[in-house]
Amino acid sequence: MRIAICENNAAGATQLCGWIEQYCKLYWIPADLECFLSPMAFSSHEGHFNIVYLCFGGNTGIYQARQLRECDPDCRIILVDDTQEFVIQGMRLHCTDFILRPVEFRHIVRSMNLALNR
Repeated sequence: MRIAICENNAAGATQLCGWIEQYCKLYWIPADLECFLSPMAFSSHEGHFNIVYLCFGGNTGIYQARQLRECDPDCRIILVDDTQEFVIQGMRLHCTDFILRPVEFRHIVRSMNLALNR
């Protein structure tokens, strides 16, 4: 399973990666994680991701989610943002989950369970 973490903040990306790796180890899920620290880096990636955590926030996150949905309708998109402002837009894009910061491990567990239909 390929999982992308898209986060502008390097420390935030490291923490998310750690929690997702921890979840995958707990549930024996083989996963290949890749971090992107800018929208441009994510936009230029090649290949398919099963799950994408979009933490760019605001209009940038929604734009990335829209583009991803158009290219890959089966990808599980999880939006992470500081405000609830984009929840409805995320639901219209059929995002799997929306996490309101601050992110905790229990949020990762919930979003991964939803993404994996557990």
